[in-house]
Amino acid sequence: MTSPQAPTLLRFLTCGSVDDGKSTLLGRLLFDAGLVPEDQWASVQRLSAQRGETGGHPDYSLLLDGLLDERAQGITIDVAWRYFQTPKRKFVLADAPGHEQYTRNMATGASQCDLALVLADARRGLTLQTRRHTAIVHLMGITRIIVAINKMDLAGWDESVFLKLKSDFLEFATPLGLTEPAFIPVCALHGENVVRSSAKAQR
Repeated sequence: MTSPQAPTLLRFLTCGSVDDGKSTLLGRLLFDAGLVPEDQWASVQRLSAQRGETGGHPDYSLLLDGLLDERAQGITIDVAWRYFQTPKRKFVLADAPGHEQYTRNMATGASQCDLALVLADARRGLTLQTRRHTAIVHLMGITRIIVAINKMDLAGWDESVFLKLKSDFLEFATPLGLTEPAFIPVCALHGENVVRSSAKAQR
């Protein structure tokens, strides 16, 4: 009788510039996948209402920003690690800080990951920090890259915005040797194209 195959392990990193939505994306992913305990979710809802910074929506980034001074400042300082498992795969999620002064922490996280999820704000495009993080990912030997173009709702889900960012990223990344990244338009706050596909991205 064949024994069940053990789940494979994937370590992946979210990175990119500050305020592009890395923590929100991972928090939304964990919530939509049903991996957030009820008491933790109740705490996030209370804190979101107190801070009032997400337009009445829960602040999903609070599921990742665990340090007290991070929550007070609304930023990610250290790499936040989260773990979960499906029947076929174990996942280690690393949410890297986007601020320039914490780039060393981001590089430490990248050194332990197999795949990188690079975020870019649909309105701001590729920032210097987005490019810096992409270069570090390459230097750390990560060849599997997913580029999430976030906040597409604020760009009206305009396909031309998505295609322009895709072109800009390839122009920068291809000379580094990152020739086959995948590109996904998302809205992390509303869960569009995060766990479930969105019709807005298929127009």
